[in-house]
Amino acid sequence: MRTFIGIFLVLLSITSQAQRDSLIWADEFTGSGLPDSTFWSYDKGYGNGWGNSEIQLYTQNTSNVRQDSGLLIIEARKMGTTWTSARIKTQKKFSFTYGKVVFSARLPVGIGTWPALWMLGESITTSGWPSCGEIDVMENAGKNPGAIRSSLHTMSSYGNTMNTKVIMVDSTTTRFHEYEVLWTPEKIQFSVDGNLFYTYNPASKTNLTWPFTKPFFLIMNIAMGGTYGSDVRYETGGLKNGIDPALTLARMEIDWVRVYKLIYPASIDENPGNEGSGKNLLFTPNPSSGKIKLSIPATRPVNGVIYNLTGTDVFHFQANSNSSEVDVSFLPKGLYFLALTSAGETRTQKLVLQ
Repeated sequence: MRTFIGIFLVLLSITSQAQRDSLIWADEFTGSGLPDSTFWSYDKGYGNGWGNSEIQLYTQNTSNVRQDSGLLIIEARKMGTTWTSARIKTQKKFSFTYGKVVFSARLPVGIGTWPALWMLGESITTSGWPSCGEIDVMENAGKNPGAIRSSLHTMSSYGNTMNTKVIMVDSTTTRFHEYEVLWTPEKIQFSVDGNLFYTYNPASKTNLTWPFTKPFFLIMNIAMGGTYGSDVRYETGGLKNGIDPALTLARMEIDWVRVYKLIYPASIDENPGNEGSGKNLLFTPNPSSGKIKLSIPATRPVNGVIYNLTGTDVFHFQANSNSSEVDVSFLPKGLYFLALTSAGETRTQKLVLQ
């Protein structure tokens, strides 16, 4: 099994001193039998189609969910005319607010399958769905194995899944891929193998559009049929039961699941008036509409680096007293970190572009 703590924010300017994110929870599935009961519980039964006209019976049987050879295996099995499967969750065992979640998974083969790696708000037991919010890190319909969908459900967008995007990924059923969500107070971003393809950042964050301020828990499952998985060619009796008649077994393998807490650099100065190293390196306005004015010593060039929330440096510049205005209006609106370095002084501050 691979072990590491992934680099999340590299926020210390030109010196390249790395800040790392903090791994707060993980399951590497190194055991045997059912997954660790201190981490995982189960949804069981038919669940009246679980809101999506699905046809599977969820169980807690090792035939449907088990650890084996360093993997978590979730299998949907056809038993006579009944499909059984598993849906496991960390509800009331582990939840968190803001961070990065990465699932390493190999998806099942078969028309009619609907594997998912996702999250629900813990408030589902009190406020219900969709008020609790839902973050779908990865969904796939086996009838289109290369199409990976990430979505969000809120009071302002549910049912027809308006806040969603699809990325085409090769070899989803033969190779492990890393399905990731980065959830911050400002936005939610989805990536596959490090390739960002969808950002959700509503201009107005209200209870209707942004229920993403409270703890969420993790879920993994294979559904069968349903509104997303069913193939109309095989449907009968007006049901969403369109599954390849030759299919009897569908298997998803999860290598690991890891959750990271966001770590912001300790060197961030929230009060530019403070004394100390970097006290002569200032910029205004903040928030900014795209142009920032630097206040720097007249005879000292300043190196600047702007980082996004994934720790990627998105812009480098150098300025002096004759070129103290910097245009960053080409960057998307949102939260960044600006690191200024000059003659041994360094200041790193939040920069909000709006």
